[in-house]
This record gives sequence, structure tokens and C-alpha cells, in this order.
Amino acid sequence: MGPRLRLLLLVLATVVPLLAAPGLAPSATAAPSSIATRAPAPGDDFPRLPAQCYDDRGVITSPCRITSFTGRPMVVLWGDSHAQMYLPALRQVARNQRVNLTAVLFGGCPVSKPFPRSAGYPRTGCDEHNVESLAYVRDLTQRRSRVRVLVGGFWSGYRQAYDIAREEDRTGVPSGLSDYRKHMAALGVERTRPMFGAIGRLGVPVDMIGQAATVPLDPRRCAAGREPYQCDLPRHRALHHEGDNERWIRRTLMAPLPGRPRLIDATPSYCTRSTCLAHVRGLNTFYDDIHLGAGLTRTLAAYFRPVFRDALAR
Repeated sequence: MGPRLRLLLLVLATVVPLLAAPGLAPSATAAPSSIATRAPAPGDDFPRLPAQCYDDRGVITSPCRITSFTGRPMVVLWGDSHAQMYLPALRQVARNQRVNLTAVLFGGCPVSKPFPRSAGYPRTGCDEHNVESLAYVRDLTQRRSRVRVLVGGFWSGYRQAYDIAREEDRTGVPSGLSDYRKHMAALGVERTRPMFGAIGRLGVPVDMIGQAATVPLDPRRCAAGREPYQCDLPRHRALHHEGDNERWIRRTLMAPLPGRPRLIDATPSYCTRSTCLAHVRGLNTFYDDIHLGAGLTRTLAAYFRPVFRDALAR
């Protein structure tokens, strides 16, 4: 199986196909990383949850308690694998600050409200997960005075898949997206605002994790290695429609939230203004084509300390 076919299978197995990049940028120097460490083996470079967070089939259970301290405030991490990939940093901060960290995670599932039955979409495990997660957060806010929510998602991927699905409808040219992927993309675009409105009405403070770099579907051949991708990438390709996605997150998702929610941008740790680096201080930037490596995200604790600081201050 050639590298392009392996990549295509990977993409079709995840949320969305990514667009091609025409070329590579030269090497550059990234912003300083807080920790210099050896790169883990690629297969071990995605965060593992505590054993009690998996059922007997290896499926993540929800909610999943990451740290536990009696009488301390709680941060709830809610989202898909683009939330989960930051767990190494979040766990570190939670332990240092003695804050309870709980995760409600479902891979490939945007934080969204189910479609009405009349829309014709079947109910899925993603829909049930989000209904239960909203109820869980609502219950927490009624029982605890110090709760904060941190939301992450592959928003750029859902939006891109949504556009691809609409192009398929317009032209009749098959996109390669399954009906399930189209459903998730539609949830991620059309049903996120209603969910964030419901979260906002709870009055719970919420922070958002911003867009992360990904490897384009067809980057120029990288002689240094492909799995994970070992060559630097132009920022405008690794962060597809970066400005538009940020505006959408702020105006669509964050607008209904109470207070002054923050949007956490960790890209300065591995991207310059023009280039996203394949390595930072010996660590791989990417675990696979759409996720950052756990070795890298372990160094990003400083970006998340304000979330836990504010949880302690309430």
C-alpha cells in the first residue's frame, strides 16, 4: 500500500478529507517550547486516558475523571479527539493546581445539539453523548459553585467536510464522504450554535481551544518521512482558512457564552508567521495527519493555566 493510499484511508476513517498543499516552506525557528525532551515513538504519541476511562470494549466512557481532589473546583473538557490531544498539558496543570479535571469525549463528534427528527437524520451515539454531556454539566452547575468548561473540536475539519458535501450535492460528483461523516459535518456547522446557546443559558464559564495545524491531503513528498509527516509546512496550508475559522468560532460558537470566554491559540508553540514546523525541540509536531503529538502537547501547559486559575478564583 503506497503512502498516498494509506493517507486517503486515514482521512476517510476520520472526520474530513483535507485539501492539498502545493509545496513546502523552508525551515524556520518556532517560538520557545517550555520543555525539551525526546520524541516518543510515533505509535505512542497520542494521549492515553486512565484505565478506568475505558469499557471492556476499549471505548471511552463518559464522564472520565482524570484528576480527583476533594472539595476542589472542576474543569470539564468537552469535545472530540481535538480536545483529547491536549490532555497531557491539561493533566499536568490540573495536578499542579489541585483542580479536578473530568473529560466528556467522543471522537469525530462535534459539541452540538441533535437535529430535529423532521430533518431526516438518524440519532447516533454522538447525539446521545452530547445530550448526556449537557445534562452532566447542568447537574454539575447545580451541585458545585466552581465549575468551568473547556471545549475543543476539529471545527476546521467539520466546516471543510460540510463544504465538500454541499459541492457533491451541487455537482453530483462523489466526494468519498460516508453518510455518517456528512451527518457529523452538518452537526458541526448547523447544530453547534444551538448547543452553545444551551450551554450559555447554564451560566457556566466556558473557554474554547482554537484551530490546530493539520497535514494537507497531498503535500509535496517529504524525504525525511511521512508517518508522521516530518517536513515543515506553509502555515496557510497547515491552518486551512485560519482567519475565517477564528471568526466563525468567535461569532457563532462563543457569542452566546456568558462573561468573557477566551479562545486559546497554541499555534505559536509550533508555527511561525509563515511556517508550521514538523519538529519543535526534537518533538514531532504531528501524531498523524490531523492530530498533534502528545509529546508536543505536553509542553503546552502555559496556554491552559489561565483556565484553571480562573476555576480556582470563582
